Amino acid sequence: MLSESTPATHHRVQDERGWRSLLREHFVPLDVGHRRADLSGAVESRMLGHVQVSTVSSVDQEISRPASLLRDGEALMQVGLVRSGEAVVEQDGRRAHLRPGDFVLYESARPFDWNLRAPTGSPQWELSVYSWRRDDFRLSEGFSRDVTARAFVADEGMGRVLSNLLCSVLDEQETLGLGHDGEVADHIGDLIAVAAQSLPRGATALGAAGGGSAVSLLARADAFIDANLADPDLGPAQVADAIAVSTRQLHRLFATRDQTVAQTIRSRRLHGARREIRSSIARDKSLREIARNWGFVDLAVFGRAFRQAFGTSPREYRQLMCAVSGDPRAVTRPHR
Repeated sequence: MLSESTPATHHRVQDERGWRSLLREHFVPLDVGHRRADLSGAVESRMLGHVQVSTVSSVDQEISRPASLLRDGEALMQVGLVRSGEAVVEQDGRRAHLRPGDFVLYESARPFDWNLRAPTGSPQWELSVYSWRRDDFRLSEGFSRDVTARAFVADEGMGRVLSNLLCSVLDEQETLGLGHDGEVADHIGDLIAVAAQSLPRGATALGAAGGGSAVSLLARADAFIDANLADPDLGPAQVADAIAVSTRQLHRLFATRDQTVAQTIRSRRLHGARREIRSSIARDKSLREIARNWGFVDLAVFGRAFRQAFGTSPREYRQLMCAVSGDPRAVTRPHR
């Protein structure tokens, strides 16, 4: 994935080796299956703040992220929107059939498959891909596993609204002249996350429905944590009470992940605070206020935790975001 300061790039290739390399450069390592002797394709990427926006086009093929490749590449939350042709997307035990304008959410940290086909009379399909670093996308893992590979249909409800928004931002990005692109990227991500959480709850990734399955309990725990991050007293006991399990059972549920309950709370607070710093560079909001919004009562404790997580202090991070934003309203507030 490109960095925030990387200029727009456009690459075209004419062979399978070059195509695999191009996909790796712009996204993550992927497997490619096809039935053609020639495998031509192109990828154009640019940054909208911290979000990579890419246009991908190529011939009929299957693109997959198998378990054997998961250790390579960044953890990304991605939105794939079909611009031309059709696609079938599979992840977490679900399959979505997409037509032009439809889109799905999918994650690079878990296996997925795309089957892409060009429209009748055209040699290539076209796909738009928005890529967030996983920690910058406000959708918990529990919810994510229940909404990936579920189609947002372009001709109804929020699917229509968000499809139009995603297409418009892509088509007009060069002429928008926003200055505060990072804030726009965060708002787009938040809208998609809200729409995803509003989807009717279906069968879980394990094929089990009902409130007592492990996946369902984790999703409920995630939802409670996300809704209560501002509470400085939030901890495992409160989460366990909220989903009606013992603290011991809660810890067993979280043992299937890379983070404990406490680590999950701390990480989401820090990433939420970082998003708010980035999105408030043109507003009169102090670091102390932001810290309290995310459950940190002591500014010094917040500063140490932020530096440990991101390698820079909150004040230094805000100064950096102001410098790269291009927003004439951005101010650094060095003493706040």
